[in-house]
Amino acid sequence: MKNNTSIIWIALIIIPLALIAAIAGVFWQGTGDSYSFQTLRGESVAIRGSGLYAFDTVNSSSQEIAQDVVTIIIGIPLLIVGVLLTKKGSMRGRLLLTGGLGYFLYTYASMSFLTAFNPFYLIYVTLFSLSLFGFILALSGLNPLEVTQNISNSFPRRGIAIYFLIVGAFLSMAWLGLVVPPIFSGQPPAGLESAITMVIQSLDLGVIVPTSVITAVLLLKNKPWGFTLAIVVLLKILTMGTALVAMILNQLREGIAIEPVTSIIFVLISLSGIFLAFLALRSVQQKRFV
Repeated sequence: MKNNTSIIWIALIIIPLALIAAIAGVFWQGTGDSYSFQTLRGESVAIRGSGLYAFDTVNSSSQEIAQDVVTIIIGIPLLIVGVLLTKKGSMRGRLLLTGGLGYFLYTYASMSFLTAFNPFYLIYVTLFSLSLFGFILALSGLNPLEVTQNISNSFPRRGIAIYFLIVGAFLSMAWLGLVVPPIFSGQPPAGLESAITMVIQSLDLGVIVPTSVITAVLLLKNKPWGFTLAIVVLLKILTMGTALVAMILNQLREGIAIEPVTSIIFVLISLSGIFLAFLALRSVQQKRFV
């Protein structure tokens, strides 16, 4: 395993910055009522009007707050555990660290591009940059053959491969079904709100879907990179899946209308991914690397 010191230092910088940003998102609520705003597309949306996310819509800010909660209670502890175990030479710790960095990369890429400009903008960009290069270093430093040698026969290879194919297919159908009709109708896609483009859909269709399919194919071919990517991506799904469930619950708490069928499928996929992540992590033996 390579670059341990650099990766650990990057993670140690991410932890306090993410804690500050997430705590601000949860507790900086302010006072004031939401108000109606007409978007560039002529739609009327509700802007929160107070707190850190004052210029985000009520819908998007409810999801951002839920994600901040998950970052505090799961994302940051996961990174801390990954750092501590990696310093002890644990393969499981190195995988946790890599998966944790993947969560912060997706989270703060989303917030850098999607969250309305606020006083924490530069912190979001810093976290995005740190997690991007930390994730690249962590992933490139993994030896797939060494990872595979540390995985027991209990690893559910075919089940996880099928899961990733389902994830890729569902995200493709859900997001293409959302964005393709408006391309021809000239109407804004549902969920665009005050944004100028579909950021989450761009990340999912451009990164998550191809990664899911590639991981599934490599697993079915019994390739070492398939096992390595599967564990890393499942750990990212563990955190993002929890965040997604929290987002839906917070939307319901705030009285925001959601599409029930799609939301239920997202929850089922998230819960399945969380379960598989625990199975995959449990199959990694506690051998030490150099």
